[in-house]
Amino acid sequence: MFYISETDNQLERLKNLGRLGAFIHIISSNDNYHPKLSKTIAVYIRPIDSKHGYIIPIDHEEGINVSKERVYDLLQEFSTLYTVDKKELLYHFNIQGAIDLSLLYSMTKFERLEYSKENSTINYFYHKNRDFIEVNKLIPISKLYESCEKLYDQVKGVVKYKIPTGFDFYNITAINVFYLIEQTGLGVYYEAYNELFKPRNPSYNTINNTVLTYYNLYNITSRPTNSFNSVNYAAIPHSENHRKAFKPQNDYFVELDFDGYHLRLLCDQIDYPLSEESAHKQLAKLYFEKEEITDEEYNKAKQINFQAIYGKIPEEHAFLEVFEKIDKFIKELWKEFEKKGKIKAPISEKPFTTQLKDMHPQKLMNYVMQSLETSRNILILKEVLRYLRDKKSKIVLYTYDAILFDFSKEDGKQTLEDIKDILEEGKKYPIKFKYSNNLVL
Repeated sequence: MFYISETDNQLERLKNLGRLGAFIHIISSNDNYHPKLSKTIAVYIRPIDSKHGYIIPIDHEEGINVSKERVYDLLQEFSTLYTVDKKELLYHFNIQGAIDLSLLYSMTKFERLEYSKENSTINYFYHKNRDFIEVNKLIPISKLYESCEKLYDQVKGVVKYKIPTGFDFYNITAINVFYLIEQTGLGVYYEAYNELFKPRNPSYNTINNTVLTYYNLYNITSRPTNSFNSVNYAAIPHSENHRKAFKPQNDYFVELDFDGYHLRLLCDQIDYPLSEESAHKQLAKLYFEKEEITDEEYNKAKQINFQAIYGKIPEEHAFLEVFEKIDKFIKELWKEFEKKGKIKAPISEKPFTTQLKDMHPQKLMNYVMQSLETSRNILILKEVLRYLRDKKSKIVLYTYDAILFDFSKEDGKQTLEDIKDILEEGKKYPIKFKYSNNLVL
């Protein structure tokens, strides 16, 4: 038996059942397609105190279809909404208050929430029609309902989890930031891109010579990954051919790259001042006790710095003030972690608890620094997105210590200067400009 809601009376009864909140899941036209390219076929709703869920058809031949506007109004009536991917939900309904259960699970258990919606009928239709953009309209609505019931049974325990500190920062601010960045996509030379990157099916996330990316935050540090359709956009190969497969939709790609970003973030935490000069070069001068640094010495210093950032302080330089402060910072973090059973990351206040496996001081330091990098960047991205709201230039890719813009000359040089000011935070975090008409910057 399955429960379908499509008449006014049925929808009204469902609204009354959801007073304590409800789990919702969007049934799109094809699960393989980027959510920006898929349609809303139906919505599954499971009131928290109900023994079963309900399915509302929106664009399925087996139901008396309900308008999206009517469904949206209904969803607004529920006190709390839960879903497994809030950012995907935003592509179908602008519901800001929904709680992302995958995010809640990852911030509580420090691992990814695993679930499956598959059943034999759905597998059969996808085997035969996986590339058909409306394959879910072919599947009997009763089978779609069964898959959603199965999904809820796997995730219902997470609904009862206590909301940790820092959750709203990621559930609202971060998810909205990356949702907005995804909208623009990356311009590509279609044939070259397909030949070099070999996506599973270009149609899944390519439209008008533009590929759509998809960020997720379901990692220990909430540092986002960015993979879709078998392509990792956070690690585009450095080969010239691969990078020439991308082209701006406006005039230029402009990349703003932070100088020695993790090192500067750490030095800010330990109150060790750095000038606008290259951070790695500044410390190289201390290591080699000279003002003029060779390329070989610079690279050696860079290696020492990266090791120090993650807790491996070189004995021969341990007496330097910067390393004494780093060592003290690591020890204080670990002391607090052992005493309280948790620490809060800077900015986001994301907790790291003793539930983490195989923890040690250096590993804790690594988690804190990645979380700090991510949370600061989220605030920066939010501000830049707001600044660019009425301009043609857009953010098209975020890769941790660099932000890629698709820049329009119409916006003028001042736009780049203003963005530079936002990123640098009063010269505290200097950036470098790179630009090109492809990704060989």
